[in-house]
Parts: sequence; structure tokens; C-alpha cells
Amino acid sequence: MNAAMIAVYVVLSLPFLTIPVGGIKITFEHFPVVLCGVLFGPVEAMIVGGIGEFINQITSFGFTPTTLLWILPIMVRGLIVGLCAKCFKKHMGLKAIVQRKVPVVFFVVCIVSGIISSLFNTLALYVDSKLFGYYTFAMVFGALAVRILLSAVTSIVIAVAIKPILHAFRHENFI
Repeated sequence: MNAAMIAVYVVLSLPFLTIPVGGIKITFEHFPVVLCGVLFGPVEAMIVGGIGEFINQITSFGFTPTTLLWILPIMVRGLIVGLCAKCFKKHMGLKAIVQRKVPVVFFVVCIVSGIISSLFNTLALYVDSKLFGYYTFAMVFGALAVRILLSAVTSIVIAVAIKPILHAFRHENFI
């Protein structure tokens, strides 16, 4: 299952499936990480996110001194979602997400983890800007509010999309 989720992550991170908005990209590559966090917990979510993003980084940019720093945000997101799924099983367990009309706790965790992930991405961008001079201070921090807003919106879309997928998985006895 982890290998399948890593493959989905890599496919969703392909350039033709991302929407560039200035220096920011809208992507749904975090979808399998959130799904793994809910279904299998933090370790599996971190593995899927870490390996998936490592493959994405290597195929897109090669190995650089900051490659591991770019992997950290998605691993943190997997950790947050996975831990919250374990701690708030009554509100974030498979049954709760599928049966509730609006699983509020799940949505909040998705949004918060997305924002925290975005902040870690900003940190990686800042370190890159200092080491390599790729980005200006204004580019790194000037778009922070937009990056956070887009992360929250993307997180809502991911949370909405996961609900019917979990329902289908449960219906077909995959989980």
C-alpha cells in the first residue's frame, strides 16, 4: 500500500498536474500522505511523503544541499495528520470521517497541517535563498500570506476528496 501511495504522490507532483501561480504552485501531491495518515498512522504517512518527495526532488532538481530540507514539510504533515488520527480516533477515525456529514476535526487537522507544511516550505525556500541566492527576501516572505491561503484551500479540497474515497474503500472492504 505504501508503494502505491508513493506512486500516486509522484504522479500528482508531476509538472503537468500542478498549477503555477507566480512563484507558488497549487498541487494535490499531499493527498496520499493525508490518506495514509488517516488509514495507517504517522509512520506510514511520513514514509510515503518522505520517499515520494525525495523522488520528486531528485527527478526535478537533482540532489542538492537542501534536498532533505524540502522533504521535511511533507513529512511533518504526515506526522501531524497521522498523530491526530491516532489521538482523535473518535473524530478522525475511518468510521467518523465516512459517517459524519462534515467531519470538522478532520477538516481542521487537514487545514492546520497544510499551513504548517507551507511554513516549513517557506523555511526551505528561505534557506535556498540564502545559500544559492535564487530568491529575494520579498519573494520568500512577500507571498507567504498567499501561500498560506492557497494551502488552506488545497487542504479543504483534499479533505473533501478523501471522504468519498474512504467510503468507497470501506464499501469494497479494502480497509
